[in-house]
Amino acid sequence: MKLQQYINSFTDPLQYEDSKALIRLLSLHNKTARGLSDTVGGIDERRLNNPGHSLIEPWDGIAIRHCACVYALYRKKDYQEAYTHQNALLSLFYRWFQDQSAWVLPVLYILLQDLRDLAEQADQISYSSTGKMLALEECTRTVSKAFSMCATDRTFKGSESRRNGVYHVACLSLKCYFKVGKPNLCKNIIRAVTSDAKTPPINEAPLNDQVTWHFYIGMLAFLNGEDKKAGEELEWALLNCPADAKRNQELILTYLIPLHLLHGSIPSRRLLSLHPRLEELFTPFINSIKSGDVREYDERLDWAQQRLVGMSTYLVMERAREGGLRMLFKKAWIASDKSTRIPITTFQIALKLHGVDVDSDEVECMVANMIYRGYMKGYISHEKQMVVLAKTNPFPNLSSIVR
Repeated sequence: MKLQQYINSFTDPLQYEDSKALIRLLSLHNKTARGLSDTVGGIDERRLNNPGHSLIEPWDGIAIRHCACVYALYRKKDYQEAYTHQNALLSLFYRWFQDQSAWVLPVLYILLQDLRDLAEQADQISYSSTGKMLALEECTRTVSKAFSMCATDRTFKGSESRRNGVYHVACLSLKCYFKVGKPNLCKNIIRAVTSDAKTPPINEAPLNDQVTWHFYIGMLAFLNGEDKKAGEELEWALLNCPADAKRNQELILTYLIPLHLLHGSIPSRRLLSLHPRLEELFTPFINSIKSGDVREYDERLDWAQQRLVGMSTYLVMERAREGGLRMLFKKAWIASDKSTRIPITTFQIALKLHGVDVDSDEVECMVANMIYRGYMKGYISHEKQMVVLAKTNPFPNLSSIVR
């Protein structure tokens, strides 16, 4: 396809509001894009600055920028240059988009997704030398502009409103903030969505956007230590995640499994077998909790520390260790014929048998902490070095403990 032929091919889709045809012309990952990179060739700076007037403003410039982008992407393999052209294309697109209704939202989505992909590819090269994700940070600002243009639409109403794109673009913004390591900025996007009465309810958004939205709300609650809210949001995301989206299911479970372990709920072997990477990571912890092997749990924490820290799950897994300690103390209680009076030394010996050698004062502190947190019911007689347990249910189920 020649350059002018390509430019002219925008006439009908723009006139008849054909978003599918525009997507076909502007996507970076189809036969049209690869064909353009072969037939049109490079675009010089002069043509970029003076794209012509064959189409309504600014579509000549958008078409020219797309050609320059695909040439840089497929012929030059220069991801930074391709990203620069795609970002400039979106700046032109926004000038036109602000006067359009919801029909063009699918086009916006593909342009933003391609921009984000290019930003990540560009940063793969620069990050190793600078330690910064400059393209992705700029991409985040570009996506935020699109969010504002959707969220503040006062021209169109109902199904025609650009507000119908709020959740999709918001989710992309949240994804970018997490990627650049600034999840604290997500609250601004969430507040803008939830505080505006004109924003459509989340259950009216496409299911994929609903799942992504609930996932990121759950993730933020997880990072803030709001275990209950995190569990609810992530459970919803998992239950409504498409059955064939295995990677997304695994991502949700990466955070949901630690929360369940924290509350004494063990994932089934069948569930773990569907996700081998999670099975490899979590099975040793699960076995340690079941057996009350605190030393093994600690060793596994050291073994998986780098991976858990990278996923922001280390602190929750560290807290889940208390489930294993509770099991160990419960076994010591059972071995003592379920007596309501257990010497501190009994728990000390139980720890020592599992390779944890601590003095009686430290054991007393452990027991006191377990009682305080609700893992055990009773009190400590410091003078007699005795733990006095409740007659009924001295080791409550973890799921019943209010956090």
